[in-house]
Amino acid sequence: MEDQQRLQDLRRMQLLATGLLVMAGMLFVVTSIWRDTMPWIPYVRAFAEAAMVGAFADWFAVTALFRHPLGIPIPHTAIIPARKTRIAVSFGRFIETNFLDPDQITERICRHDPATRLAQWLRNPKRGEQIADLAAEAVSGVLRVVNDEDVSQALANSLSRRLETIPVAPLLGRLLGVLLSGGRQRDVLMQIVSLLAEVIASNEVEIRRRIAGELPVWVPRIVDQRIYERLLEGVQRLLRELREDPDHPLYQQFTALIDRWIVNLQFDPQIQQQGEALKREVLAHPLVREWAEASWRDVKLTLLDQSVTPASPLRRSIALAVTQFADILERDPEWRAKIERWLTAAVAALVRRYRRAIGEFVTQIIHSWDTAEVTRKIELQFGRDLQFIRINGTIVGGLVGLIIYSIAQLLP
Repeated sequence: MEDQQRLQDLRRMQLLATGLLVMAGMLFVVTSIWRDTMPWIPYVRAFAEAAMVGAFADWFAVTALFRHPLGIPIPHTAIIPARKTRIAVSFGRFIETNFLDPDQITERICRHDPATRLAQWLRNPKRGEQIADLAAEAVSGVLRVVNDEDVSQALANSLSRRLETIPVAPLLGRLLGVLLSGGRQRDVLMQIVSLLAEVIASNEVEIRRRIAGELPVWVPRIVDQRIYERLLEGVQRLLRELREDPDHPLYQQFTALIDRWIVNLQFDPQIQQQGEALKREVLAHPLVREWAEASWRDVKLTLLDQSVTPASPLRRSIALAVTQFADILERDPEWRAKIERWLTAAVAALVRRYRRAIGEFVTQIIHSWDTAEVTRKIELQFGRDLQFIRINGTIVGGLVGLIIYSIAQLLP
């Protein structure tokens, strides 16, 4: 539709330019017949003659750009068809040099305040929903195509590599030191004794059976009950004593034991070697792979479910994050400056890396076009404006001819 309109405009301007040529020719014929009847007619004739010369010269020049004038293969005509390859290369280089200049592009981006525009664009609630939908669809698509076995293997390998670089014994010693700082040893001891009392109380049958199994057969069966009761009573009594006496000797013994563990874990080479050996044994256990597989399976199922559910927490979180990011951009000048730097740096890097490829792509596209098609496209694009050259040539040529003739009449 656009090409059709351009073709109509081109034909209209061609008719106008040709019409001026025809008018100049008719005027020349008429003034040549009645040249001696009026003193001013020679001046009109000179104008018409020069106008025809200018019109023909410019018609030749414009036509020679696109084809051979009158179909005659005159040298240096049909310039565009003959130089299509050179035009394609020149146009590609022109695009690369003038339109894909990183400095100009980044300057133009900064002039339009991209961070503020981005914040305003993200402020629209629909944008957050759209971004959330796209992100959820992307997550769903990726999760459906990835190989579960590869992912779980990668997780297990990553975990193993990470843990292999961490000395386990010193780390455990530091963690114990942090957890038990501030006199928490007393609370830990209370929890241990309380747990021991609960275990003994809840496993009476098993404990009595084991006690009876260790006693001689001639010992009465009631003895195992007495031993169990004394055991449970002793633990409960110890628990009461610990609660009532903050300075109980067991506290000091337990604290000294824990402190010695913490020091040994961090500085005893033998314990550290034992810790590393235990760590390697644990990492080599199939349980690590099974844990990685189960973890990935749970994460995948959760993400898949939330990615296909319209009002899922995943989608709401993404939409909320988009809105919060827009708020940050609007309120924080530092963030706006960062976004602008990141954006301009990214665009400049992309342009520098791909500008030559884009220029070559344009060159290849133009080179792949049919020669007649290239000529037609260029003529449709610029042919209408080129007809003004013919029109101006007719008028200006006539005026110049009139001036020259007038000067010649003034000379002796």
